Amino acid sequence: MEQEILDKFINSDFIYAIAGATQNHEKYGYKVLIDLKNKGYNVIPINPNYNEISGLKCYPDLISLDDRPDVVVLVVGEKNAQKIVQDCVELNLNRIWFQPGSEYDQAVKMAKTAGFEIMVGECIMQLS
Repeated sequence: MEQEILDKFINSDFIYAIAGATQNHEKYGYKVLIDLKNKGYNVIPINPNYNEISGLKCYPDLISLDDRPDVVVLVVGEKNAQKIVQDCVELNLNRIWFQPGSEYDQAVKMAKTAGFEIMVGECIMQLS
């Protein structure tokens, strides 16, 4: 992984929206959220099923956010991945990190077509 590319996605000053965050401790949506939170990153959980996760206010979608995230981290299924990428297009949130298991062809294609900077095939927990 080239440092120049990594620097576009990893920065202690960035705000990370974790799409697919969950209260289920066994799922990667929880593990990614808590890992970044424990490392001191500013994280915002995104999931319409929760009001809060681990003491953090949880938002139903990207459109509802008070703060603009620098990076949207996807930890979601195929159906939700396309919706979230579409929201990113509408909001011009142009950095998306598809976590392993969330890199669905159509969603990745949408992000590339929009000209977004994307990260695919790498786990944020290992590189942050």
